[in-house]
Amino acid sequence: MDKIYIYMFMLGVLIFGTANTLISKSMNQQSALGYEFNHPYFQTATMFFGESFCLLAYKAIAKSTKAPISVYIPETENISDRLYQKLGNFVFLIPAFFDLLASTLTFIGLVLSAASVYQMMRGFIIVIVAVNSVVFLKKKLYRHQILGAGLTTFGVCIVGVVSILYQSSSAPNPILGIILILVAQVFHGWMFVSEELFLGKIHIDPLQAVGVEGVCGFLYYLILLPILYFIPCSEDFCINGHVEDTLLAFKQIAANYTLAFTWVASMLSVSLFNWTGISTTKYAGSLARSTVDTSRTFLVWLACMLLGWEQFLWPQLIGFFFLSFGTLVYNEVLILPFASFKKAVQEHQAEKEKHNQAHSVQNAYVAEGFLSEDKPYATSDPSIN
Repeated sequence: MDKIYIYMFMLGVLIFGTANTLISKSMNQQSALGYEFNHPYFQTATMFFGESFCLLAYKAIAKSTKAPISVYIPETENISDRLYQKLGNFVFLIPAFFDLLASTLTFIGLVLSAASVYQMMRGFIIVIVAVNSVVFLKKKLYRHQILGAGLTTFGVCIVGVVSILYQSSSAPNPILGIILILVAQVFHGWMFVSEELFLGKIHIDPLQAVGVEGVCGFLYYLILLPILYFIPCSEDFCINGHVEDTLLAFKQIAANYTLAFTWVASMLSVSLFNWTGISTTKYAGSLARSTVDTSRTFLVWLACMLLGWEQFLWPQLIGFFFLSFGTLVYNEVLILPFASFKKAVQEHQAEKEKHNQAHSVQNAYVAEGFLSEDKPYATSDPSIN
């Protein structure tokens, strides 16, 4: 692929990723029919609906290239692998469930905290994925990854403390918001690990996988939203006496054109963000994706200050530095030339190369037309998802 298209995908990650965070926060700050638009469950359902657009995009691309759109799983005698054969796309109901829990908590956390803090706190996912990879996938954690995770944790702590001490006007309850966002990263970590497990068993295009997860998550919420409507809740914590009043959400959207515009924009931005993100990983690699994501965090912070939602705080800049530096070290964008960190990176890259060779049989199936070309190997690296 021409470099100009790769750069366009990377720019898309910056633009659509930043826009999605800012749009979601702006929705929470709007009012209609006498209530603030405080609908985190409805917003999560909207996110899944937006992700499902990726499935339509994948089918359109597959049709134009005459590529098959079904999941292909090689024949196997292993009992567990044969189970994956029978389940097919339905295996994504599991990561979609973890995504449901994680995204719901993050949207509630976004309501209660500042947008930049929300974005920076999500960097803690590196630590969660590192722990899960060791515990559940029995992977080795290299010294540069340990250092990166440690620096990221230190940066997250600084940002969290600063957010509590210097409470922003856009953060009604930063302590609870930060706690919910951090707990959400645990579920996001489980989602990434389950995705790696399933993507190691079945061959599916990443764009199709995002779309399938979106459909699964939206189906969950079609069941969940009516239940939440009938659960009573104090007006101190909920609006209109319901845990989630979906009917009121639609009425507010219909009564406020600005809110309606941002609602549609949120769905489109999350869909385009996932598409450009996967394309960046596919054609430029996970290192490029992680670097762009770090830049996106800075853009969200800068935009929040320009919009007057937050004020500039030096301690928060220090926290952002440690968070970004740790992320870049963990993802091997920055290779430290001392304490054998370079050797550790080389060993890790050799392991990944060995992993790729183990999946070289996939290339034979690509040649036969079973799979889309240039599919990246499955990974639980949070910068890829």
